Amino acid sequence: MHALYSNSPLNFSDEQININYLKQQLNDFQQWSITQFKQNVDIDILVHLRSHFIDELLQRLWRYFQIPEQVSSLFKQNRIALIAVGGYGRTELHPLSDIDILILSDYPCAKDIEQRISDLVRLLWDLHLDIGHSVRTLKTCIQEAKNDITTMTNLLESRIIAGSQSLLDELRKQIFSDKIWPSATFFRAKVKEQQDRHKQYHSTSYNLEPDLKNSPGGLRDMQTIQWIAIRHYGEEFLQKIAHFDYLTPEDIEDFKTCRKFLWRIRFALHSVITRYDNRLLFDRQLSIANMLGYQGQGNTPVEKMMHDYYRVAHNITELNQMLLQLFDESILELNPQNKIYDIDQYFQIREKLIDVKDDNLFKKDPVMILQLFYTILLNPQIIGLYSNTIRQLRSARRKLTTLLSEDAKARSLFMKIIKHPDAIKKAILPMHQYGILTAYIPGWKHIAGMMQFDLFHAYTVDEHTIRLLLELDSFKTESGKKRHPNSSKVFAKLSKPELLVITGLFHDIGKGRHGDHSEIGAKLVEKFCQLHELEPRDTDLIIWLVRYHLLMSVTAQNRDLQDPAVISEFIQIVKSERRLQYLLCLTVADVCATNETLWNSWKQSLMRQLYETAKRSFDSGIHQIPEQRSIARQHKQEALAILLKQNYDEQQIKNLWLDYRIDYFLRYTTEQIVWHVQNLLPHDLNQILVSINPNPYHGGTEIIIYSPDRPYLFATVCNTLNNHNLSIHDALIITNKKGFALDTFIVLEPNGQTLQKDRHLSIIQALTKALKQPVYKGVTVKPPKQRLRSFSVPTQVNFLSAFNERQTYMELIALDRPGLLACVGEVFANLDLSLSSAKIATIGEHVEDLFILTDKNNNALDDSTCYQLRESIVNAIELLN
Repeated sequence: MHALYSNSPLNFSDEQININYLKQQLNDFQQWSITQFKQNVDIDILVHLRSHFIDELLQRLWRYFQIPEQVSSLFKQNRIALIAVGGYGRTELHPLSDIDILILSDYPCAKDIEQRISDLVRLLWDLHLDIGHSVRTLKTCIQEAKNDITTMTNLLESRIIAGSQSLLDELRKQIFSDKIWPSATFFRAKVKEQQDRHKQYHSTSYNLEPDLKNSPGGLRDMQTIQWIAIRHYGEEFLQKIAHFDYLTPEDIEDFKTCRKFLWRIRFALHSVITRYDNRLLFDRQLSIANMLGYQGQGNTPVEKMMHDYYRVAHNITELNQMLLQLFDESILELNPQNKIYDIDQYFQIREKLIDVKDDNLFKKDPVMILQLFYTILLNPQIIGLYSNTIRQLRSARRKLTTLLSEDAKARSLFMKIIKHPDAIKKAILPMHQYGILTAYIPGWKHIAGMMQFDLFHAYTVDEHTIRLLLELDSFKTESGKKRHPNSSKVFAKLSKPELLVITGLFHDIGKGRHGDHSEIGAKLVEKFCQLHELEPRDTDLIIWLVRYHLLMSVTAQNRDLQDPAVISEFIQIVKSERRLQYLLCLTVADVCATNETLWNSWKQSLMRQLYETAKRSFDSGIHQIPEQRSIARQHKQEALAILLKQNYDEQQIKNLWLDYRIDYFLRYTTEQIVWHVQNLLPHDLNQILVSINPNPYHGGTEIIIYSPDRPYLFATVCNTLNNHNLSIHDALIITNKKGFALDTFIVLEPNGQTLQKDRHLSIIQALTKALKQPVYKGVTVKPPKQRLRSFSVPTQVNFLSAFNERQTYMELIALDRPGLLACVGEVFANLDLSLSSAKIATIGEHVEDLFILTDKNNNALDDSTCYQLRESIVNAIELLN
C-alpha cells in the first residue's frame, strides 16, 4: 500500500456505522483526493487508492451486517462472497465511477441472509454511491456469463473483497474453461463490439466532444486489448504481453503513458461534474484544462489540452489495431490454405496483408516507407498492413530525423501514389493513420490533432483534411453521384484530379499560425509544388485554390447572388472555367468535411447557382454580367410567356406588374414571378396574403408575404417563424408603388430539410394572425440552446463595400440564439431603415448574416447612421443575451 494512503481521511470505527458518519467519510476522502490531484500526485496512485478506500468501506459493512463466509445446514455448505467486478475489479475507480459488485453464493441464501444483503445494498444506495450490484448463485452466474458477453467480460477481472475466496476461485476456473466463451469466440465478439461502438462516433477519435471511455482511441479500446489478452493468457496484460514479445519496451511505455493521460482528464472531469459522465462537453473543457494546468488566454488552454488528447487517442488507436491483429494471428491463427507469397524482394502477403521481409527495411532505407504504400496500390488484393509491418513502421518513424519529402526518390513515389485512382482510401488514409503524413508533409505535424473551439468545425484540422479527400473520392461512386450530381459531373471532367489531392492536403495547413491561414497555406504549397517539380501551370492552379478555397463558399452562402455586381466580382477573381471546376469540387468537399450537419439541398442549390452563372459567362467568352435592365426584361418576358400558356389574361398580368419597379423583376427569378402572379391575380390586393410554395425552391421552402408595408414587418415575420422552430436562410424584401410589401422568406426545418407539408397550414395561419396585429408585440425571448452557452462570440457589425452606391451592405457576426433576426429587424424599424435583402448563414455557434439597407429616402446610410446602427445592434443583442 502506498504511504500516501495512511494520510487519507479513512478512519472507520465499529461504533460509527451510520449514514451521516459514512457520508462525511466519503466526502472527506473525495475532497482529499481532489486536493492530492491538484498537487500532481500520481494519478495511478489516486485511482487505486479510491478502490482500496471502497474495499475497506465494503469490508467493514460486510462485517457490520454479519454476513458469514459460509452457512452450514444439514445437507449442504453454502459459501458466500462479495466480489469486485469490472473496473472496480481492476482496482480502478475515478471519483464518479460505478462500483460494480457481485454477491455470489453456492445456493440461494436463507431469508435472514437475504435481508442482511438487502440492507447492505440499501445503505450503499443511501450513501449515494453508484453501485452496480447483482446477487447470483454460482450456477446462475455461470449461465449468465455463457449468455452475455458483457457479464463474461465483467467477471474476467473479478477479485475478492470479503467472504469465500474458494467460491471465487471456482467461478474463475469455470469462466476460463473452453466451455464458456472460448478464446477465439470471445476475441471475435469483442472485435465486433468495438466496431459497433466506433460506428456510434463515426469511427473517428477526432470528435470535438469525445467520450473519454467509449470514443475510438478512448479507455475502452485499451480495455478491449486487456480483456482479450486476459481471456487468452489468463494473466495481467502488460506483464504477459511483454513475455510474448508483442510489444517493444517503447510500446509498453506508450500504453502506460496514454492510459495515465486519459486517467488524468477523466479524474478532472469527475471532479467538476456531479453526475457520472465521460463526455468532454464544451461547457466542461475550459475548467478541466485549467485544473490540468494548461495556460493561455481565452480558449487556448482548451485547444492545447485537446491537441494532447487527440495525439494520445491516435496513439491508442494505432496500438489497438496492431495488437488486435497480433491477437488475430495468435488466437485465430493463420489459415493454412492461405500461403505466404512474395510480391517482390521487399514485401510479401500474409492473409491479404502486406508484410516486410526484412524487419530493418525501413530503418535502412526510409524511402521504402513510401514504396510500401505504392506497392499496396499496385496489388488490389492487399486489404491492410500486417502487424509486424505496423510495428516496424512505428519504430522507423520514431527514428526519422528529416522529412521523407526531402528525398528525391520519396518525392517520385509520392507523386505516383497521388495519381493512382485508389490513392486516397488505400494509401493517403493509412499514411495518415500510421503517422506517415506527419513524416512527409512540411507543416502537417502542426495541424495533427489541432482543434478549434467552436460548433462549426466538427473535427480536428488533420481529420477534416482527410475527410475532405474522402469526400472528393466519393464523387466517383454511385452514392456520391446521387448526393452531389453537379460536382460529380464536373469532377469526372478534371484532367488532373491529383492536383485536388495536393490542394486538399494544404488548404488548411496554415491554421493555428499568426496570419491568414489561406495565405500561409499558399506559400507552403508553392514550396511543396516546386520541390516536387510540378508544371508551372499546375502549381499556379494549386496555389490559387489554396489561397481562394473559401471564395465560393463565402460568395454562395454570404453574398447576394441576385446582385450582378457580386457575380461579376466572383468571375473577375476566378478568371477561367478550369479554376471554376476545381474550385467547385474543392468547396463542396470542404463544406461536407467540416461538419456532417452543414450540407443540405439549400447549400447545394446556392453552389450550383453560382457555378452555373459563372460557367455561362465563361462559355460565352464574356466576363461581365449583362446590365440590370436586360436581366429584368428577360425575367419579365419569360414569365409572361409561361403565364399566357397557362391561359392567364395578358392585360391583367400587365396591370398587376404596373405596381412593381425594375428591382422586382431583377431580383426575383422567372419561376418566382410566375408563382407570385398565380397567387396575387385571384386575390383581393387590399388584403394580407401568406402563401407557401408546395415545391421546394432550390432546396428550401419559399414563403411569400403580401402585406401593407409597415415598421416591424420583418421583425414580426422573423419572430413568428422562430416561434415555430424554423430557420430563415434567405429573405428578399420588395415594396411596390402602392406601399404593399411582397417579401419572400426561404426557411428550413432544424434538421436542414424543407418544411413538412402538414405544417404549411399552421404556419400560414400563424403568420396571417401576426401580420393582422395592430401593434408589434416585440421579440419572444427564449434561452439559448445548452450547447451555445459555452461560447462567447463578440458581436461585430461590419459595413462592406457596396456594389450599388445607393445601398449599404451590413454584415453581422454574433452568437446564434433564438430571436436574433427579429431583434435585428426591430433595430432597423426603430431607426427607420429599409431592408431590401437578407442572407442568413449560421456557422456552428455563430451567425454571419448579410443585410442590404437604405435609409428612409432610399439612399445609402451615411457615417452617422452607420455608427448609430452599430451601437443599437450591439446593445440590443446584449439585452437579448
